[in-house]
Amino acid sequence: MMAGTAEQDAINRIVALARAGRFDEAALAVRQAQIAGADGPVFAALAGAVEFHRGQYGAAIPFLQTAHKARPEDSTVRGNLAEALYRMGRGAEALPLCDEASARADRTLRLARIGGHVAQEAGDFPRAVALYRVVVGADVKDWSAWNNLGNALCAQEDWAEAVKALRKAATLVPQSLPVRLNLGKTLVEAGEGAEGEALLRRLTVEAPRDAGAFYALFDVLRARGDEDGAHAMIAQAARLASEDPLIQADYGQHAAMIARFGEVEAPLRAALAVDPSMAQAWVGLASLLERLNREDELDSLREDAARHGIDATSLAFIDALRFKRAHAYEEALAALAAAGEAVVTPAQRHHLSGVLLDRLGRHDEAFASFAAMNADFASDASQPRQRGAMYRDGIRTGTAQLTPEWFAPWADYRPELTRPAPIFLLGFPRSGTTLLDTMLMAEPRVKVLEEEGIIDRLEADLGGVAALPALTPEQIAAARARYFEEAGKVADLAADSIILDKHPMHLRHAPVIRRLFPESRFILALRHPCDVLLSCWLTNFRLNNAMASFLDLEDAADLYDAAFTQWTKACAVMDLPVGTVVYERLVEGAESELRPLFDWLGLNWPDQGLDHREAARARGTVITASYAQVTEPVYKRAAGRWRNYAAQLAGVEARLAPWIARFGYADGAVPARPARHPLGDEA
Repeated sequence: MMAGTAEQDAINRIVALARAGRFDEAALAVRQAQIAGADGPVFAALAGAVEFHRGQYGAAIPFLQTAHKARPEDSTVRGNLAEALYRMGRGAEALPLCDEASARADRTLRLARIGGHVAQEAGDFPRAVALYRVVVGADVKDWSAWNNLGNALCAQEDWAEAVKALRKAATLVPQSLPVRLNLGKTLVEAGEGAEGEALLRRLTVEAPRDAGAFYALFDVLRARGDEDGAHAMIAQAARLASEDPLIQADYGQHAAMIARFGEVEAPLRAALAVDPSMAQAWVGLASLLERLNREDELDSLREDAARHGIDATSLAFIDALRFKRAHAYEEALAALAAAGEAVVTPAQRHHLSGVLLDRLGRHDEAFASFAAMNADFASDASQPRQRGAMYRDGIRTGTAQLTPEWFAPWADYRPELTRPAPIFLLGFPRSGTTLLDTMLMAEPRVKVLEEEGIIDRLEADLGGVAALPALTPEQIAAARARYFEEAGKVADLAADSIILDKHPMHLRHAPVIRRLFPESRFILALRHPCDVLLSCWLTNFRLNNAMASFLDLEDAADLYDAAFTQWTKACAVMDLPVGTVVYERLVEGAESELRPLFDWLGLNWPDQGLDHREAARARGTVITASYAQVTEPVYKRAAGRWRNYAAQLAGVEARLAPWIARFGYADGAVPARPARHPLGDEA
């Protein structure tokens, strides 16, 4: 043991060296004194402080623990020990040193700051809030503490108090991008969305090379149901943050969700290049390959994912996709059960489960899975069922405007023709339009536009249905030119190309199509109303305003009624030229159903006959829900499928009864081929 005078001399020497900033020499003096027997609490506190200031936190901790045990009231020792433990990744040991009473006793506020930070990292947000309040209570100008307090309050979903704290931080540092970004996001959560969004949009202008505000606006717009706006924001965030795997993965997954499949693979692979252990990206890639009919690549992708240590539940979901495409439905269902929660949404799991159970003939269980899927979708923050109701109301408003008096002033107008007339293929979703357009592609001149929104945008820009009678020839010519220009961006058009504009919900756009393209013909794809309603209800659709009606069978029936009420009135008022293809007849004999249609449209019947599977493979991505079916042989299992769910559909079958009778499906019949379309004299 070192004599008292000698120990004091050693301490004095260490203090002098430390005050001179000569910490390495001070540390050497500490070791010499320690060898000589120095070991008291004062020496331990000093030795710990020296090592702490040298950044040697591991060496400092034993000294500081000794000093703290002897003098627990010493705030400096406590603070040094807490910070050293934190810097060594031992936050759980540091946090008890930062209790609120000790933090208040520490006039330097270091314990409160360290404790708040450690508590926040540990997810102990009530303690973090209490400690940050100690800081701002003593130092009202500490903008960092105000910002951290706001973030901790956000984690507790105390939005009003969080806004107050972040407003204070932003006032103190008005040029701080991170603080204002936090404030903008929190304003949105607090219900002050207009102010929050406006702030975030200002940040995209002020800091156009920072991804943060674009990424935040992605969440804002997605919650509102503005999928296209949200996608523009996540795409820009991904361009700016090419090394951020979370942003890249979100970009790819959102592109998949809104059927922009050409944008999915690159960001998911970019995410994996940065973080090859990211399970959600591997699962997203597997889902993409299955969705693009590239199922032959699933095995090798599964091997790559396993080699990078992906968890067993995520691998099991990939296996479920592999077995599904191999038609091994029992194995697929077992793999899905093993997948647990994996890294897919509950809706995705329920949908895949429903598909597999349906294929296995377990219809009651399948219905329950699809019901769970739709319940999950219906809970989306964008309020899809309300959006669906507004969409249906819009159809009814348009229907009311269709009168002979409204049509008469422009009935005989004929624009100048510059290229072959587009053909418009429509019908309620899941009526066989994808199978049909694939078969029509057997005519080399036919170029398919697959559910592009060109007509919808033109109608909106022209002023809606009400504005159609007053359009001038110049406006019509400009709109037609714009149509062909936009079509040329998504299809390789030659001078003799015939555009087949396929979009089921063009049912509601017949008036604007007739106004702009009076020379065009329509193809109506028809299928038993109960079959299409069931198929729409059990399909994992993109949740846009139109598809939002398919989350509830009653809403779906209401949309069917509204859409066909408008369509039948449009046919009657405008005498539309319509050729009808009935799904049930098509799957019984494609040639007998389609030869008359080819003749009527002026298309050449292929010498080699129809091979829709080869055409489906050749066309590349199929964006509709029929992506897998069109690569299979024509099958009849979907015709009359609704009878497997007759009990569950009893209510809507009664609602659809007038249409079932009108279209010729009553008493189990298949509609006879009409001269032009199934609406008889009303055409």
